[in-house]
Amino acid sequence: MKAERLIKILLLLQHGEIVSTRELAEELEVSERTVHRDMESLSSTGIPVYAERGQAGGWRLVDNWKQRLSWLKEKEMLSLFLPHAEKILNDLNMDISSKQLKDKLLLSLPETSRESAVNLWERVYVDMATWRNTGNESNSALEVMKEAVMTNKKVTILYKKANGDIRESIVKPLGLVAKSSTWYVIALNKQDEFRSYKNARILECERTEEHFIRPPDFNLPAHWEQSKQQFMQSLPEFRVDVKVSPFAHERMRFTGRFVQSANDGTMTEDGWTELNLTFNSEEEAVNFIVGFGNQVKILSPLDLIDKVTERAREIIELYR
Repeated sequence: MKAERLIKILLLLQHGEIVSTRELAEELEVSERTVHRDMESLSSTGIPVYAERGQAGGWRLVDNWKQRLSWLKEKEMLSLFLPHAEKILNDLNMDISSKQLKDKLLLSLPETSRESAVNLWERVYVDMATWRNTGNESNSALEVMKEAVMTNKKVTILYKKANGDIRESIVKPLGLVAKSSTWYVIALNKQDEFRSYKNARILECERTEEHFIRPPDFNLPAHWEQSKQQFMQSLPEFRVDVKVSPFAHERMRFTGRFVQSANDGTMTEDGWTELNLTFNSEEEAVNFIVGFGNQVKILSPLDLIDKVTERAREIIELYR
């Protein structure tokens, strides 16, 4: 993109050295003619680029001119130095060196802020990967979707839904969202309805040459937050009142995937704690409670006691 090239040219020239047209063309992977057009664009915006003639000539910034980031507040500047999530960059197949990016950003900072930026970079690390690599993500599909999002082209996908059904669809990709370590594609379907597709469920993906008109008022972050809230509100809830041992209570503090606790609970005289737990389904509640054995006692609903007891009998029968 032209804007990215112009920024990169400025970063290269900020070192104060003369850079030849050939060097710029090789670095930017464009023709020398394109470099000349880019320099004209920079000059027309008031940036003092100057062409040195001769065998050792090239381009430089007049009087070591630099466009510093001093117009940003310090916290805003430091936020640029938060380490990037390497998994996100790798998934998007972006060939970016974090060290080179940091060094280039440092050139644009006032001296008073450089030490703070370096300290932040050295003391904070962002890891978006899961503890175990499941290998379910389709990077080939993600690459196709990324290109389609940037070029406004329709994509044909073969998608496996949560219930196992497989369907072929033609979609209009509007954006990509990384939810923790999972990628989603936000797109319009054939009826121009918004849909979220989990990238790992895309079995096949092929970009077409047919363009579509992107909705002018579409805002990806706002849409994702709204759809996320709607999804969370639509999730089924199954509430259970239980009494848990100190061991189970401690374990539940670190468990949030299948169960949520409404509060810290009320401790009784025997040292156990009464909790109100919320599950996505009754089946999840049964499996969760059985897993704690004699460390969790159901208070309500009473019919859940029979189902947990029956599950326990099934486990005993399995191992007889």
